[in-house]
Amino acid sequence: MIEVPALVVGVVLLLVRAVLAFTFFHESLLKLKDVRAFAKNDGLPLPLAWFVPMAEFAAALSFATGVLAQWAGIGVVVLMLITITMQNFRWHSRYWAADNGWEYDLFLLTMASVIAVFGAGPIAIPTLFGMG
Repeated sequence: MIEVPALVVGVVLLLVRAVLAFTFFHESLLKLKDVRAFAKNDGLPLPLAWFVPMAEFAAALSFATGVLAQWAGIGVVVLMLITITMQNFRWHSRYWAADNGWEYDLFLLTMASVIAVFGAGPIAIPTLFGMG
């Protein structure tokens, strides 16, 4: 096995967190622009339709800062499992994202799993300020 320097691991975890943060900031803001349309489109009750983008925004903030990032990772894994389940059994989506499939959600689940398992890494607010 190749020994990977800690700095490289830290940068990779930071990049994964950055992609997740950017993605979930963007997704949450899109949904918050018209929560009723999001609820109707996905067949969700309105309270749940409000919860999803708020949870996505909180996860994005967590990934961006590294604060409670492992918990955010776990939350996103659960959210993506629910989303993939709905895509398969409710909407009968295909795999490929180009066909409105769940490929993209599987990538997000995988990246969130990395953070859930390995944590935020050394380049994160808690670590940099001696809180982690």
